[in-house]
Amino acid sequence: MIPIQKYLINFNGGQLFFRSCGTGPVLMLLHPSPQHSGRMEGLISLLAEYFQVVAPDTPGYGYSDPLYPAAEQISDYCPFIEAIREHLKSTSFHLYGTATGSQLAIAYALANPKRVQQLFLDNAVHFDEDMRKQILERYFISLHPEKDGSHLVRLREMVEKSCLFFPWFSTDEKHRISEKLPPDEIIEKMMQDYILAGPDYARAYRAAFQHEKAVHVQQLTVPTIVFRWLGSPLLPYIDQLVRHPLPEQVRVVTTPVETKARWQVMRQTIVSTINSLQ
Repeated sequence: MIPIQKYLINFNGGQLFFRSCGTGPVLMLLHPSPQHSGRMEGLISLLAEYFQVVAPDTPGYGYSDPLYPAAEQISDYCPFIEAIREHLKSTSFHLYGTATGSQLAIAYALANPKRVQQLFLDNAVHFDEDMRKQILERYFISLHPEKDGSHLVRLREMVEKSCLFFPWFSTDEKHRISEKLPPDEIIEKMMQDYILAGPDYARAYRAAFQHEKAVHVQQLTVPTIVFRWLGSPLLPYIDQLVRHPLPEQVRVVTTPVETKARWQVMRQTIVSTINSLQ
């Protein structure tokens, strides 16, 4: 195992936290909301044999300070990616994002196409306007701290439902994604991510939902791979994305349901694709 190093750099009047491991071409990993880069350590270790893998905490999540002024749309986050690129003294790099991270990656690649050699999108989706409206209105509960701890009760209920349904507030069989809850320690880790992000946990999360439209992928000019994970709770919406006409440089790679097999396909795809560009 190559040790994962942790760094803080000054950014936007605060500090930006990231993990780094390995040497070689730079591959940046962008995490989902409301998680942080610590939840990416398995993927970091999987790829650090081949690349310098860098995984930041999005501002306002994990150990990175929030943006000031506060972000209103996904493109407002692009400067933090650019700050890490400049810190690494890298003229260009490879970029992977999953869920919220995929939307951050798309926004950055649209704004800085010459900086991104290869883009990898995981759990990237398309929502129709009705679904987007429902999510923006109902998905994000208040986590303002209450003296009686009722905000934690609300959080646990929401996290448990999110493990069974997507979106979590649609608790019918049509929207079921699992028959049973994961172990308590998984539920607790999920809750910890929300608590660490704090009452403003929805900032990048909401911006990502607003951005999850096929048109943004259709506008990409950089080489892109969209991973179609058969075990994703978002699979119907991944398929909504890939059914749209996509540019010829956007390729879809299907990955298996089971995590270990999925990661093997992802590693093989990422390594062979980046090596072909060197």
